[in-house]
Amino acid sequence: MPLSSSFTTQRFSPGKSTLAPYLGLSLWVGLLLLLRGPLQSLMPHDEGWYAQQARWIVETGDWVTQQWWGAPVHDRMMGIQWLIAASYKLFGVSEWSARLPGAIASWGAVMLTYAIGLRCLTPAIALWGAAILAATPIWMQASRLAIQDVPLTALELLGIWALLQAETRPGRLGWGFLAGCTVGLGFMLKSIMVIPVVMALGPYLVLEHRRHRHLLNPGLYLGLVVGLVPAIAWLALSVQRYGTLPLERTFGLLVNLAQEDFHNVGPLYYFWNIPLNAFPWPLLAVPGVWLGWQSPYPRKALWLGYPLVLFTLLTLFKTRTWYYPLQLLPFVALLAALTLTTLGTLYRTGRRRRLVAGLTYLLAAIGAVLVGAGIVALLRPQWIAVEGLWRYALLAIAAGLGWRVPLGVCWRSRTQSRRAESAPLWQAGWLLGPWLAIALLYTTGLWGNYNPDVKLALSTPPLQEIVANNPVNILTNSISLGDEDAVLLTFYTPQPGIATDRWQTLAPGSYIWVAVPDLETLPAEATRLGQVRDWVLVQLP
Repeated sequence: MPLSSSFTTQRFSPGKSTLAPYLGLSLWVGLLLLLRGPLQSLMPHDEGWYAQQARWIVETGDWVTQQWWGAPVHDRMMGIQWLIAASYKLFGVSEWSARLPGAIASWGAVMLTYAIGLRCLTPAIALWGAAILAATPIWMQASRLAIQDVPLTALELLGIWALLQAETRPGRLGWGFLAGCTVGLGFMLKSIMVIPVVMALGPYLVLEHRRHRHLLNPGLYLGLVVGLVPAIAWLALSVQRYGTLPLERTFGLLVNLAQEDFHNVGPLYYFWNIPLNAFPWPLLAVPGVWLGWQSPYPRKALWLGYPLVLFTLLTLFKTRTWYYPLQLLPFVALLAALTLTTLGTLYRTGRRRRLVAGLTYLLAAIGAVLVGAGIVALLRPQWIAVEGLWRYALLAIAAGLGWRVPLGVCWRSRTQSRRAESAPLWQAGWLLGPWLAIALLYTTGLWGNYNPDVKLALSTPPLQEIVANNPVNILTNSISLGDEDAVLLTFYTPQPGIATDRWQTLAPGSYIWVAVPDLETLPAEATRLGQVRDWVLVQLP
């Protein structure tokens, strides 16, 4: 039987589109996004940085200055700070409201992944791909962080979806306008990091131009100009206020990132980091590339060429981080869904039984190891010296039980008819383990409560009443204000005062955060009120 016959060839038809898949996917990802532990606290970088800058926007009413303790920094674009500040305006300052834009963007990205899959592949692959994205660990962790990358990815998917709509819809100019706007708005979020995305669209825009004619759509160029208006306006106002400083720092940092590997992770970083952080879906996406190349589905230059080119560009970019590849994950999910759908066809038809059985038993074996390890950790915690071990134990048990579902389905479906009926459940079992693990990561606080000690220290006596009722300054002698502990102290201090490198400029009786190495520079009469990590709250005499 030829390879193409193993694929589901049902094509997308607008008339057959219903809300049911969108509602199901909203429930699938929405439950995860709503889950949270009782205690929440921020990461220092970049989450705490953006959350505090947005807080200063709301407190000062200054939507132009990108500041840190009163000094303009302007080291990146302003989009995420505006989104978080808008959330603060609606819901108040908190970790939840700081993370809300990312959560909404994650939901939107899942919906758009399904919509793009409908246009490029089949309804079944589109549905599994969107569901896989919501069961991808690193994606879901980033979805509940106050950072740029998930909103940026959602914008990119919106632009791609608009291009697909412009191929067949009567409102071609409007869809082109929307696609162009997403580029400019993406620039406001992540500046020139949108350029690799545009370059990755090159194969689709150029090689398939005779079919879609996007490059001749004036709406695309008009949208590009209009989308850049917020970024240009913000930069112009910043330059008017601070001279060339915003341009030098914003674009100077980006040039440095492109030329030097600040994290020193090496050129092969993404080859192991992506499979590890998004396990197991990149492992399924690799055969999905080959299956996709052999498949009859159109627009390969988009759904296959785009992720391959973008991966290559990100690998060539000197600075490599865990969050840059988030832009790849929707397409990794679709390629993994292509493999999973093919495996489901093999399971249903009884072909290549050894391959299907081998994968099923392998998944069950991994699940059994996880369940066993979790039970041992619960019963013999003294064997493993890890704080909060019970959380990891529950996580392992949940993931392990989920991954044993496909084996249970196989055992109960011996006949051909039963296999055909149980194929969707067999496929769903692949997703259940990661989904349950993500749910446990949220509810146990392993995700979401990253620095509880700093928040706890400032919300309990003896420091609680002092910081709640008095402005607290900070001494900037030996430790940078960008220090991780300083970022957290800043966000969790209810009334930040001013930053100074000379305590003598402060009024007598003022409260001030002082790094431990700088304590000796204070007068002997200064009163030490409490310590949080390497910072001490001091009252001047």
